[in-house]
Amino acid sequence: MIDPGILSLIAVGIIAIPSMFILLLQGLFYICGKKCPKKSFNVTSEDILRDEHSNRPIVSIIIPVRKEPLEYIDDALNNLSEWSIRDKIEIIIVSDDTKDYALQIQNLVNKWRQKGLNIIFLWRSEPRGFRTGALNTGLWASIGETVYIMDVDSRINESFIIKGVKLIRTKAMAVVGRWSAKNKDTRLSEALAHTMDYIVDSIYRGRSCLKLPVFPVGTGTIYDADKLKKIYNGWDEERIQDDMELGARIMYRGDKIIYLDEEEVLVEVPRRFKSFRIQQERWAYGAMDVVISRFKHIIFSKQRFYARIEAFLFLLQYLPLLLALIGIPLAVFVSIAYKIDPFAYAWIINVLWSITAALYIKNYAESAAETGASFYKALVSLGRISAATIALTPAVSKGMILAILRKKYTYKRTPKGVHEHLLGTLRFPTELVLGIIFIITSFYLLYIGILLTGLWLLAYSLGYLYTFMRWPHDIIFK
Repeated sequence: MIDPGILSLIAVGIIAIPSMFILLLQGLFYICGKKCPKKSFNVTSEDILRDEHSNRPIVSIIIPVRKEPLEYIDDALNNLSEWSIRDKIEIIIVSDDTKDYALQIQNLVNKWRQKGLNIIFLWRSEPRGFRTGALNTGLWASIGETVYIMDVDSRINESFIIKGVKLIRTKAMAVVGRWSAKNKDTRLSEALAHTMDYIVDSIYRGRSCLKLPVFPVGTGTIYDADKLKKIYNGWDEERIQDDMELGARIMYRGDKIIYLDEEEVLVEVPRRFKSFRIQQERWAYGAMDVVISRFKHIIFSKQRFYARIEAFLFLLQYLPLLLALIGIPLAVFVSIAYKIDPFAYAWIINVLWSITAALYIKNYAESAAETGASFYKALVSLGRISAATIALTPAVSKGMILAILRKKYTYKRTPKGVHEHLLGTLRFPTELVLGIIFIITSFYLLYIGILLTGLWLLAYSLGYLYTFMRWPHDIIFK
C-alpha cells in the first residue's frame, strides 16, 4: 500500500510542477530577452534588386485558402499591391474550396491581375494533405528565390521580405518575424494580444538571444526556396503542424533560422472561445505529433544537447494541462479516502508555485505595459486568458491523446470573419460539465475540512464556469 503522503506529493507534483517549470523557463527567457541589446538590420530594396539574383522574383508569396471570406483575400492583395517591390514578387493563391467558390476567387484574382499584380491561381479539386498539401502545391509551382507563407488575415511590411531575402542570400535557411495581434476588438482577442506579446518576448526574442534554435511560424517565416525544394523536399503532408515539423528537420541539419524582432507580423487572433478552442486543439495535436514523428531528428540534431532538450520542452508546452487533468482525480481520491489535504501536505510545492506565479504576473504586466496597458488591464487580461486556458484543457488533452495514439486528425481551420460567428450543431458541453463536477467536489472537500485542496479546486472550476458564462454559445454549439 502506497503511503498517502507520497500519493499527495505525486498528485500535487503532477498538477503543479510541470506548469511551474514551463512558467519559470518562460520567465528566464523573458528576462534574457529584455537584457539582450536590440539589433537592427538595415538593407534597402535597391541593395536587393541590383544583386545578381534579381532576374527571378525575389519572393514567391504562397497564400493557402479554404473558406476564407472574399473580402479578406481582396484586402490581402490590396496590401501587397502597395509594396514598392510589387514587380519583383510572385503571388500564388492555392484554393481548396468548392468549384463555385474557387470561381469567385478566380474573378477576384483577374481583377488584381489587370492592376498589374503577378498572381497565379491554383485550385485543388482534391485537397490532398490539407494545408501542407496546399503549401507544397504552391511551392512546386513557384519560381521565386525565396518563399513566404501568408495567411489572408496576416500583414507584414515589405521591409521584412527585403531583410529576409538579404539574410537568406548570406547565411540563413529561414527568417522569422515577430508575431503581434492584428485585432483587439473583443475581450478574448485583447487578452490574447497581451499574452502573445509576452510569449513572443519570451520564447522567440529570449531564446534567440540565448542562441537557442527558434522554430518557424506558420505565417511569418521566409524560406530559402531552393533548399526547401532540393534538400527538404517541401513540407511533410502527413503532419498537421507544418511549421514545427519543418523546424525539427531544419534543426537536424543544423541550418540557421534567424529571428528578426524588429519586423512585425500582424496576425488575426481568435475573437471567440470557439475559434480559440479549434485553433489550440489543432496546435496541441500538431506539437505532440512532431515530438513523436520527429523525435530522432531533434535528439540527433546538430544542436547542442541542452538546445535539443529545450526544443522538446517547447513542443511539450501543452502537456501541463493534460497532466493537471490527471492529477486532480488523484488529489481528490487522496483527500476523500485518507482525509488528507494534499495541497497542505505538499506545502513546499505550493510556496514555490506561488513565487513562480508572482514572477510570471510581474513579467506579464511589464510586457503588457510596453503596449500601453496599465497594470490593472494586464491583470484583467491575464485572468481572462487563464480562465480560457483552463477551459481549453479538454480540447487540448484530446488533441495530445490522439497524437500519442497515432490517430489521424482532420485539419480544422480556425474560423475567421463571418465564419467565426456562425453557430454549428449542438455539442456535448464538456467544459460546463467539468466545471460543475469540479465546483461540487470543491464544496464537498471544504465541507469535510480539506481546506487548501478544496480552495484550489474551487478556483480551478471557476475557469470553466467563467468561460461558459462569457461564451455560452461556444460551449453548447460546435
